[in-house]
Amino acid sequence: MLIIVGPSAAGKTEIVKHLIEISSLKKLVTYTTRLPRWNEIEDVDYHFISVDDFKEKLENNFFFEYVIYNNNYYGTATNDMIPGNVVILEPNGLKKYVEKARDKIKICYLKCSEEVRKLRMVKRKDQPESIKRRLKNDQICFNSEIEKMADLVIDSENLTIDEATKEILAFYEPYSK
Repeated sequence: MLIIVGPSAAGKTEIVKHLIEISSLKKLVTYTTRLPRWNEIEDVDYHFISVDDFKEKLENNFFFEYVIYNNNYYGTATNDMIPGNVVILEPNGLKKYVEKARDKIKICYLKCSEEVRKLRMVKRKDQPESIKRRLKNDQICFNSEIEKMADLVIDSENLTIDEATKEILAFYEPYSK
């Protein structure tokens, strides 16, 4: 399984979309209690569910892992933990995957400057207060510990989506067989 991790607006979603278009990887769709963004599609980008539904699934041991990030719940269904999937995680989710299944995963960390990420968030019409909060949170969450967990580090600021995707596939393909 391939894990993509990186701070807000580092290019995770676009890179995963491209990975899925040009390879045999399938997107692992995680669950969240946050509201969809204007361009997100139910059951494609996330399974958007209520906090009550999420907590009920927790009680029923539905999730392999879950975290609270930016005041929202995120989780991976145990049934979705299969080879050939690619998933986007935040740092606490990544730590849980590493703790529970390190031998079954490869991790790609996307680096990108705060200045570029802020411009990307403005361009995609994120709210100013959300941008400020996410950048501040990312300063805390995305530290050298997270980067050191990665099997591959990509500078997503200086590569096109196509270049980054090809670099990730070149790294991952030997492990996917």
